[in-house]
Order: sequence, then structure tokens, then C-alpha cells
Amino acid sequence: MAALILTLILAFVMAGLLWFVIGSRIQFVDDSRENDLANLVIYGLGALPVSFVIVFFGIGG
Repeated sequence: MAALILTLILAFVMAGLLWFVIGSRIQFVDDSRENDLANLVIYGLGALPVSFVIVFFGIGG
């Protein structure tokens, strides 16, 4: 359970940093607020497998 929570927190932090550095590159809709949120979700989904590997091997030693 702790690994799942750590994975989600790390994915959220990585997505936020990625969005802060790269910005909203993918244009889904014309509204900038919805576009920013959609990009943040996409970055989070992309960061989820990476954060899982980091947490899995970090806990495993």
C-alpha cells in the first residue's frame, strides 16, 4: 500500500515538474485552462510507469 502511495505522489510531482519545464505542448482544446489540465494528466500518465520503476527498485534495494 505504501508503494502505491509513493508511486502516485512521485508521478504527481514528476508530472508537475515536467509541465513546469516543458509547458503545454499538446493542444487538445482551445481553452487554455482545460488544455493545461489535460497536459498535466497526460504527463502524469506518462510519468506513472517511470515512478513505479523508481519506487519498486528503491524499496527493493
